[in-house]
Amino acid sequence: MDWRRAKSVLIISFLMLNVVLGYQLWKEWRERLNTAVDWTSLPPETLQIMREKNIQVDDNAKIPTETPAMRELTYMFKQRAGENIKDRTAIIPTSETRFVFSQEELVGALGGVIPELKSYTLDQPASREGVFFVFNRMEGGWPMFDIHLNLFHSEQKIRAYSQDRIEIKPSTGVKDQQVLSAAKALAKVIERNLPVGSVIKEIRLGYHGEIFDDAGAQVSTPSWRILLENGEEVYYVNAISGEVTTEKGDALVYP
Repeated sequence: MDWRRAKSVLIISFLMLNVVLGYQLWKEWRERLNTAVDWTSLPPETLQIMREKNIQVDDNAKIPTETPAMRELTYMFKQRAGENIKDRTAIIPTSETRFVFSQEELVGALGGVIPELKSYTLDQPASREGVFFVFNRMEGGWPMFDIHLNLFHSEQKIRAYSQDRIEIKPSTGVKDQQVLSAAKALAKVIERNLPVGSVIKEIRLGYHGEIFDDAGAQVSTPSWRILLENGEEVYYVNAISGEVTTEKGDALVYP
C-alpha cells in the first residue's frame, strides 16, 4: 500500500469535510440573521462606545426587526388611573389568580369587573414584582405606554385596580409613515444618552406622548421605548423624528 498517497487522500478528505461543515454553519448563521437582528448588527462605532462605557445587554433582550408604517394617535381621557391608594377600585370578592396567566384566563376571571379589559396587555418589564401588574392599552396591535391598567395583588389574590380609559379620536390629514428601525433608535440612545455601566433590559415599539392635564385632546406618537435594568430612567425615541426624551423610572411605580 502506498501510505504517502493514502495519507494525502485522508488530508484532502478532512479538508473537504471542514469546508462542508463550515458552509453549513455559515448558512445557518445567515438564516438566523434573516429572522432576528443580533446586537452585533449595531454600527461598529456604537459597539465601540458600548465597550468604552461598559454598557451591557440583558440576556433576554432582543432588537425588534419590524419597521411598520404608523401614524400619531389623538385621544381623550374618559378616566385617569391616579397614583394614590384612594384612586384604586377594590375587587370584591377577590379572585384567585395565578401569577402566570394567559390573557384569556384573565378576561374570564375579571372581564365582568374591569371595563374594556380585552383592550389591555401585560407589560411585564414595567410591572413591580410583589405589588402590581402593569397593563398597557393596545391600539392597532401596539401598546400605548402612557395608558395603564394596574392590578394590585397580595396573598395570591388581585385586590384592586386603577385604570386609564380613553377614547381614540379620528386623525384627519395624518398619513402613515415607516418608523425608524430599532437598531438606529438604540444606537442614538447608546451614543448620546446612556450613562456608564447601563444594562439594557428591553426595546419595544409602541406609542408615547407627553400628557397635558389642562388639554382635552392628547397626542401619542410612534416611539421606541428603551428600559434599563436598574429602572431609574426610561428612554423614548420618537420613531418618526428620532427625538429622544427621558422619564424617571419611578413614573411606572405606584405606592
